[in-house]
Amino acid sequence: MIPQPEFTALMSAIGLPQAAGQYGRFALYCRALQEWNQKINLTTITDDEGVAVKHFADSLLPLTMAELPQGASLVDVGSGAGFPGLPMALVRPDLRLTFLDSLQKRLTFLEGVTAALGVPAAFVHTRAEEAGRDA
Repeated sequence: MIPQPEFTALMSAIGLPQAAGQYGRFALYCRALQEWNQKINLTTITDDEGVAVKHFADSLLPLTMAELPQGASLVDVGSGAGFPGLPMALVRPDLRLTFLDSLQKRLTFLEGVTAALGVPAAFVHTRAEEAGRDA
């Protein structure tokens, strides 16, 4: 993970001031992503700066453009490694997060990392088109 001062500057640059303890949670997520990515293909971007900028900051940009009401439900369709849902939930713990993915191994990663981070979430193992058809 990039050093904390750089991470704080990155969050400020996109308009999201960093809350106490937030850096440690993002650092844990980054380490878990890098470790799991050696076993299963979660992402091609695994270097510290790439994860911080391309995954974390890019995932958080929508929070600066739209107002989500307190306690809003967020469904991350095609969750993969948890982007954008998990970074959003780390910044907005009030969000009710559901991950939907077609591969169980990705959901297994997300179950482990959300548990380690203390982020409550629901997990749905299905293809997006099937979920839409069943709704």
